[in-house]
Amino acid sequence: MLQKLLPWRPIVSEVRKWNVLETRFAVAVKLERRPVAVTYLERAPGGVEKFEGSEPSGCSFWRLAADGRTFYTVPEDHCNCALGAYTHNISLSPEREHETGITLKMMFDLGYVKPEEVPQIPRLAKAPAAVVYSPLGEAPVAPDVVLFACQPRAAMLLNEAVNRAGVASGAPALGRPTCMALPASLQHGAILSLG
Repeated sequence: MLQKLLPWRPIVSEVRKWNVLETRFAVAVKLERRPVAVTYLERAPGGVEKFEGSEPSGCSFWRLAADGRTFYTVPEDHCNCALGAYTHNISLSPEREHETGITLKMMFDLGYVKPEEVPQIPRLAKAPAAVVYSPLGEAPVAPDVVLFACQPRAAMLLNEAVNRAGVASGAPALGRPTCMALPASLQHGAILSLG
């Protein structure tokens, strides 16, 4: 059944029927959650709702999109998690700059991240002016990255599909922080994250 998904690039680039693509993935690998499309933009998109409110971290936006919401964020929406702001290359305001150090110290103390690991954490090349999040099937713009939150069986099938499509990165599975999977995928191709 996965071979019917391949090659998936022509479907995406020519037809732009994201809902068809999402359905094909969901049926082929029996997804329990909707794939999330993430797009980094240089300006706010027209016709897409701006996120209102506050979330504790950038990865919280993934949950909202998987639950069916389509919206865009601006850099300020990503400042509640210093590490997420770091991976998205978003500068914290001068009054919040110290939070990166505090957050990293807490993570070091917990053993979550080691100091020597920080320089290896992938980051976006530049801060986006806006980030669009949506279920893949409702993507209002072409996604830069598609996130699949799935069980090991589905992850194995998706991994086999990206290998056959020639977009596998060859990188080892990532751990924490989870948000680094986005810039890592942009830099290297399909990434498996256990975070």
